[in-house]
Amino acid sequence: MSFFEFPHTRTYDSDLGWLIKCCKSTGEAIEALEKWKEEVQPQIDDFLALWKLIESGQLPPAIQNAIREWMRINALDLVGELVKSVYFGITDAGYFVAYIPENWEEITFNTTEYDFHTDLQPQYGHLVLSY
Repeated sequence: MSFFEFPHTRTYDSDLGWLIKCCKSTGEAIEALEKWKEEVQPQIDDFLALWKLIESGQLPPAIQNAIREWMRINALDLVGELVKSVYFGITDAGYFVAYIPENWEEITFNTTEYDFHTDLQPQYGHLVLSY
């Protein structure tokens, strides 16, 4: 019976050459992983130290500055998406002002007899919300 006859009865469990090849490739993979681990371990240690600082409530100055800058750029947009109410106030010059979130863009704020005329409220200065 030759090697290439069907059905193939050769099993790899008893093939010493195949077992040696598998062990050698597994050893090479383990060596590559160990080398990679040695290269990456300092970065992992630095990350764990940073994580412990953050958990204890201490942020490094670089992270604090990055968060402040992000908040300066994005805080108003974030609040505009979350806030579902309008705030009114008076400016430093004494004018009445309404702070309207961007997600209320379908609602129009007008004032009677200034930019909106109605027979129901002919007085000047009534706030009218239209949508």
